[in-house]
Amino acid sequence: MQPLQVTLFSDGRPGHEKQSLGIISALQAYVEVKVRKVEVPVRSIFTELGSHLSYLLNSRRRTDFPETQEEDLIIGTGSRTHLPMLSAGRKSAARTVTCMTPAAHLRAKFDLCCVPIHDQVNPAENIFFTVGPPTMSQGSKAHDLTRSLVLIGGRDDSSHKWDEGRIVSDLVHLIERSESTSWLIASSPRTPASTEERVAQELAMLPQVSFVPFSETGPGWVEEMYRTHGTAWITADSISMVYEALSAGCRVGVIPVTWRRENNKFQRSLDYLLDKKLIIMLSPYLQGKIHWLDQEPLKEADRCAREILRRWWPKSIP
Repeated sequence: MQPLQVTLFSDGRPGHEKQSLGIISALQAYVEVKVRKVEVPVRSIFTELGSHLSYLLNSRRRTDFPETQEEDLIIGTGSRTHLPMLSAGRKSAARTVTCMTPAAHLRAKFDLCCVPIHDQVNPAENIFFTVGPPTMSQGSKAHDLTRSLVLIGGRDDSSHKWDEGRIVSDLVHLIERSESTSWLIASSPRTPASTEERVAQELAMLPQVSFVPFSETGPGWVEEMYRTHGTAWITADSISMVYEALSAGCRVGVIPVTWRRENNKFQRSLDYLLDKKLIIMLSPYLQGKIHWLDQEPLKEADRCAREILRRWWPKSIP
């Protein structure tokens, strides 16, 4: 088989790009892949609206994106990538695959949508359900159960209330309960500076605790931490990191936040994982009421890659 020519459409958000790259990396386990990347700029709401109307009216007007006549696969994550991907797909025979649920009026236009179960989308021929998003994390045999990783999210006023006092208090109780464990705490791009300061002052001074602010990490850092730390405790708002840690084979605990709406997709996702006993919550753990069960790592990127090959390049699957 000739190398699979893949165009990655990126909206510049690292979390979104990781989902696409996770599938591309999984494809590389089966076929040779050549990748080129297209950056999708931020455009005004009026430009976006005009582009949607133009696309839906089947306009053939050239877009700002390169033609992809030689491509086999167009892949991208994030709503800003959806229309550019479909527009590029019109100019080639490439299959279009997205790792996120598109808007209803565009959904049927994609050849394949890899959709998390918690999005509660109706089944369709082009819908492939996943347990959370695909990730770049892979199962590891280097886990050390005496090492615990803590990943702190941060402010997002549209989804939850950020209470740094409660977060710090919860972490103190967690760390004090596990004296034989070493702890590495890391922040994220959304973590407020005041939260980082409190963690540095109140937690990093505790025995066997160290703190690394997000600004001091680089690409691939967190994946390496998943590989070596046996346990990961993650604030509930950082749901993508929950799935990354599960894909790496970590034992995963979740530190709660206060949601603005109880029935939201983040909580539905956590409820699904709790029902499957893939994660545990902080409160029952501190009360000694629950413990982790041994689980196989999630392999959603591989499942998506195999589904792509099954549909269009089946001879590539061993």
